[in-house]
Amino acid sequence: MKVKDLMIPVSECARVTEDRSVLDAVMMLEASRRRLDRMDYRMRVVLVYDERYNVIGSLRHLDILRAFAPDPKSPDGGSPSSVGALSPVSAACSESAAHWQQALTGMSNTARRVKVKDVMYQYSESEFIDEDAPLEEAVCRLVTGPFLNLVVKSAGVTSGILRLSDVFATVCKEIKRSEMK
Repeated sequence: MKVKDLMIPVSECARVTEDRSVLDAVMMLEASRRRLDRMDYRMRVVLVYDERYNVIGSLRHLDILRAFAPDPKSPDGGSPSSVGALSPVSAACSESAAHWQQALTGMSNTARRVKVKDVMYQYSESEFIDEDAPLEEAVCRLVTGPFLNLVVKSAGVTSGILRLSDVFATVCKEIKRSEMK
């Protein structure tokens, strides 16, 4: 089996340019989910491309939530790493609770203001795979990455996305099928 046998074509993926707002990305994701409203096919990522239409990253649920952090580029929202006896995570959450309350109240304004490029996940070279590559190569990359998806290319152009969930479903089907023999 080849990667292209399991990939989702890029035409069926939510896509947005890196200079658009988080609000635009959310709207694209919702439109994509309505269009492809099958339980096994729910998209959870917006592909981000540059001005030359090359896919360079994605906007995942966590990335969208980070748009509301004091410093969207900081994984912990720009909060201090420790306060007293609290763990670093607890301290960061305690310190920024007032900010989060205010940020979530003003979500619409923030979503219009924050650019996708400021909060997106940027793909590494190892997250790109040729559509004619064997599925085993994709599994190796997903397991050792660990990545939630791989960007599939054909002749240097993005042709789709291979999701970990689809690969896992296929492996489970194969396990059950081999057990039935």
